[in-house]
Amino acid sequence: MLPLMRSLEQWGQIRPVSVVPGTACPILVDGYLRVEALRRCGKDTVLAEAWPCSEVEALLQVLMRVQERRWEALEQASLIRELHERHELAQDRIARLLGKDKSWVSRRLSLLCSLPDEILEAVRSGHLSPWAAGRVLAPLARANPEHAKALSQTLLKEHLSTRDLSDLFRHYQKANRKQRERMLLDPVLFLKALRSKEEESQIHSLKEGPEGKWLHDMKMAGHILARLTKDVSSVIYPGQGNLDRRLLLTAFEETRSVFLSLEQHIKEASSP
Repeated sequence: MLPLMRSLEQWGQIRPVSVVPGTACPILVDGYLRVEALRRCGKDTVLAEAWPCSEVEALLQVLMRVQERRWEALEQASLIRELHERHELAQDRIARLLGKDKSWVSRRLSLLCSLPDEILEAVRSGHLSPWAAGRVLAPLARANPEHAKALSQTLLKEHLSTRDLSDLFRHYQKANRKQRERMLLDPVLFLKALRSKEEESQIHSLKEGPEGKWLHDMKMAGHILARLTKDVSSVIYPGQGNLDRRLLLTAFEETRSVFLSLEQHIKEASSP
């Protein structure tokens, strides 16, 4: 806001805001920051461009100007919420009109609906990325607001890459309550331990080579076959429906064909 105010004081308003006709007065659809900055500068007039269309059409047009300037995710979210709540456009319709998928619209709305004010302010100020807010902090806030707040505090102090944050959230989703608390108590330490474990696994794979991986996979296949053998009487039984049995036996025949092919390849590779 301060850089914008300084620019307005020095050069005046260069680009007009956008309005559409309203019942009592024009409706502002683009340029909220410029209007607020002018107000703070003590100005009582605003240069505006009137668009000859409905408010809904204007909001959609503003949202589709993504290629023309760098959009802030929260600004997009505010306009989408206006379309969704006040103009009662369904999320899937908004997505179609904007050429986006529904999940993109849903993620934008979740920024405003799920995140507490302190996290929203951190996104507005540029201290938290919209990606981190939309993909990690918003779903985390819906499940556990305290954990979302704790992670946001870490992100304000520590630089975590997109990969780091993705890995942290993926492991968080699979962890139990106690593990989650430890992870968020020191996310950086958790990620260091995770990277160390990944490095050890890579070293082991290099040491063992393709033979080691093949042996590991073969043992896993043996364990799976043993479990399937144990469960035969539970999944194939007298009086079973023809469709259910046919699906099971078809899957067995397909797997058996793959195993016979493997056996043939081993024989050919083993022959002198």
